[in-house]
Amino acid sequence: MFFVLINSSFREPFCVTRFVFLMVAVSCLINSVSRLFSEVLHLFTTIFMTLSKPYTQNHLDFDSAAQETALDISHELRTPLTAIQGALDLLDSGRLGLLTEQGQRMVSIAASNVERLMRLTTTIEQEPNTIFNLVSPEELARLRLETELRSAVAHGELRLHYQPLVSLATCQINGFEALLRWQHPTLGLLAPTEFISIAEASGSILEIGLWVLREACHQLYQWQQQFPDRFGNLSVSVNLSSRQLTCIDLAAQIDQVLQETGLAAEFLKLEITETAAMNNAEVGKNVLHQLRSLGVQLYIDDFGTGYSSLNRLYDLPLDVLKIDRSFVQQLDSERGEYLVRAIANLARSLGIDVIAEGVETQEQVLKLQSLGCYRGQGYFFAKPLNSEAVVQLLC
Repeated sequence: MFFVLINSSFREPFCVTRFVFLMVAVSCLINSVSRLFSEVLHLFTTIFMTLSKPYTQNHLDFDSAAQETALDISHELRTPLTAIQGALDLLDSGRLGLLTEQGQRMVSIAASNVERLMRLTTTIEQEPNTIFNLVSPEELARLRLETELRSAVAHGELRLHYQPLVSLATCQINGFEALLRWQHPTLGLLAPTEFISIAEASGSILEIGLWVLREACHQLYQWQQQFPDRFGNLSVSVNLSSRQLTCIDLAAQIDQVLQETGLAAEFLKLEITETAAMNNAEVGKNVLHQLRSLGVQLYIDDFGTGYSSLNRLYDLPLDVLKIDRSFVQQLDSERGEYLVRAIANLARSLGIDVIAEGVETQEQVLKLQSLGCYRGQGYFFAKPLNSEAVVQLLC
């Protein structure tokens, strides 16, 4: 097929000599383009490394390093671009045979693009700071985090903290929610609000989500083996991202994790946001039914912040609605009471339980119980704890 495409670009039948010469040119193009992409990756890696310097050096050092980096980049880009330009000139010269009109257009477009990149390279050499003005410092910092996040799992930088789920009437712990943290090598311990959106956008959330699931199941199973009297009946809740929910093999992945870790399915609770549950409703519905068939329970997290359809809610195999913390914080107002009561009544009509998030005061505990909510989590009971602190809390 490749030979046919090449032959159709020439006016005359294609001979072996032309084919050999063209292969040399194409090889030059492929090699040059590969190197070009390599240099672009090197560019961003260098920018990331340079951007980390303001943490320890002054602004003047950063500007100097930025200019030096920009010049290095322009020099590295110029070499492969020159090779590509030479190959295109060879094709356009007719020495390898006459091109068809389509072939000439293709070469012309490629040459025009190379010319634009060459002008960009010249601009970078004349004004080294230009490349850093194309992207804001915030965007570059985000790109740096994205790159570093891709290797966070392999480098063992991710951590899980566990926040107790508590009976409001007895204050007895009946489970934990596993909450992700990133122990960044220079920025310290990062909350998920600082990197989860990046993971979602880049796709690394799939690997991270699987790590969280495996780690949480493994940890609870270990606790159950070591302290059966304290942890034997406790569960762990794990958040699923919207990207994970669209994976058709998600149920198979979770089943494999349960088998590998030894944790019984009844002790695993999976939390999805209201928005994720409503988006891609049919796909999500099928996946949720598959998960439910494994024996795990399903929670809707941050309920009340999305735009749920009651008909869709009735169709989903749910076990718990979790009231978003923003509503709990409004319990001292008539509107807040009304919203929480409405959610509790909705859960009761669905035949499922309700859990309040972000409980911080005794007054909120009492108010929630009067409104029909009997389980909760929040700083009033405990902040998210590392695994050692959990053991100390219960043992």
